[in-house]
Amino acid sequence: MDNHLDQELTGATRRNELFFWLFSIVALFLFLGHNALWASEDRWAEIAREMLITGDLLHPALNWQVYFDKPHLTYWLILPFAIVRGGFDEFIVRIPSALAGLAGLWGTLMLSKKLFDRRTALLAGWMLLTCYGFLFWARTAAADTANLAAIILAVAYFYQVEEKATFHRYLIFYLICFLGALAKGLPALVMPFVVIAPHLLAEKRWLKHLRVSNFLAFFLAAGLYFLPFYLASILPMEPPLRAQGNELSGLELVWRENIVRVFNAFDHKDPFYSYFYNLPRTLLPWVLVIGVSIAGMVRNWKKLPPPVRELMIGTLAMFVLFCCSTSRRWYYILPVMPFCAVLAAAGLCRGLSVEKWDRPVLLLMRLLVIIGSSLGVASLVGIPLWNHFFKFSPPLLAVIALPAAGLLALGAILIDNQPESPVERWTGLPRRMGSMVLGCAILVVCVFDCVIPSLTRYRTEKQLYDAILAADLGLSPERIFIWRDDAPSKLLFYLDLQRPVTDSPDFIWRRAFTEEQIRAMTPEQRRAEQQKRNLADLRQFLERNAGHQVAIFSFDRESDLKPLARAAAELGLPIDVEKPDFSERRFDVMESKSRRRSVWTPRLPQTFEEKHEEVK
Repeated sequence: MDNHLDQELTGATRRNELFFWLFSIVALFLFLGHNALWASEDRWAEIAREMLITGDLLHPALNWQVYFDKPHLTYWLILPFAIVRGGFDEFIVRIPSALAGLAGLWGTLMLSKKLFDRRTALLAGWMLLTCYGFLFWARTAAADTANLAAIILAVAYFYQVEEKATFHRYLIFYLICFLGALAKGLPALVMPFVVIAPHLLAEKRWLKHLRVSNFLAFFLAAGLYFLPFYLASILPMEPPLRAQGNELSGLELVWRENIVRVFNAFDHKDPFYSYFYNLPRTLLPWVLVIGVSIAGMVRNWKKLPPPVRELMIGTLAMFVLFCCSTSRRWYYILPVMPFCAVLAAAGLCRGLSVEKWDRPVLLLMRLLVIIGSSLGVASLVGIPLWNHFFKFSPPLLAVIALPAAGLLALGAILIDNQPESPVERWTGLPRRMGSMVLGCAILVVCVFDCVIPSLTRYRTEKQLYDAILAADLGLSPERIFIWRDDAPSKLLFYLDLQRPVTDSPDFIWRRAFTEEQIRAMTPEQRRAEQQKRNLADLRQFLERNAGHQVAIFSFDRESDLKPLARAAAELGLPIDVEKPDFSERRFDVMESKSRRRSVWTPRLPQTFEEKHEEVK
């Protein structure tokens, strides 16, 4: 009888976890490549592309200038998929982040099962999967999800092997930490120790880890971490790679980005209290459920099992350390999310929180899911209203996805009212909670996988580069000049350029002066020096390309166009800055005041130097 019951439980557990993992794969990979590159994604895409072109995996570069601001690993992880695919696109670039998302979910379930039970693990996994901060960054080409995954995996692995620690288990633990550091930075090494510190200090457990094997494993993993930076410092760069503009090596940037930034931030200076509203932001839509559950656990502090109190203290310590750092951005706090999900799930499933506090919050969450689902279905009625207020059609993907998701979510809520609920059977969660979680998951996935990607049709930069490619101008990289800006990574990526382009950033003039000299200048003197340097760069470019068709890229702000117009008049460049040959503005579906790129493609005189003398 007991064996039969065990088999049923094992089968149910496998079914519940299989359903969770299938849903997670859909959530992380559905339409993953539909959206154009945005924000900093172009850096990961272009650095990986240039690594494949040059064959140099040790010197990450943008426009063939070494760019060591982030470690190597997240660039390397893109390359195998690009090689198999035979090229790069948005989907290929985002695969490592999506896989890191799966790894983070696995670590969350593994930790929850070890400390609690499978139901707690499933609820923690569902909540983390559908949190805004997690799903957003797991579908974005960046290092932040890999950082989150390394921290939760390291903590989960520690609890799994603590009682049977050997050299190779220590080594695996440290490799997880250092690989996370090689993806994002040293927080992946520090934060696991912060989380497990209360557990180690309790009953002096740390004493049993004072072993030679522990220290040997640490130094071996540390050596593997520093190896790429060391090799990059001793191995020469192959042309046309150039040194980084700030002349810092990879190891110097490790120090600058991970130590200097913590104590004396040079950028990313959000206020110290920013994480008090940014952490709740990342936990949406579960912020009230998680917050109230953890508050209830604090209320029942004396009744909590020691492992729960230790994990709560460790999570709080991690949050405090992030707040104490002088460099802050909302996505730096992402590693706290899995631990919040685990604690909240334990409070709800194990009765560790205050039930009378949890009940109204769960009821409100269920009501919000019903309202959201109803609005999704009602969006069918909104299509005629859209056409009444806007002159462009709504994206077809969103038009289909919203009502479909609304119907599915409502269906999950209604089916759950049956005596033998299939929702409970598939999710492994209690009735009403399971339908609420699944309905919420369907709506959140609809937004991130369908609605947001569908809006890419209204973004203009990729459309600009597609139009340039379609024009088949036959321009080589040497014929392209970027006015008052770094070479845009999206331009290099989407035009698939095989060599560097010429750029003249608006800050490059500063390299000829000391900081004291710059501070002593008036604003007019600074603008004059900037125009002088940009003009000299443009003159050299035009002289090198006399007799050829070229492409001049610039933003269409007045502060960029007026200096370009003066430079064109002084150098005899045959362009009208008010009439570009290509412009992002032509792809705007509604008027926008944001800056847009413009492109001019003049053919220069055969003897440009003589023409320049005539103009003078």
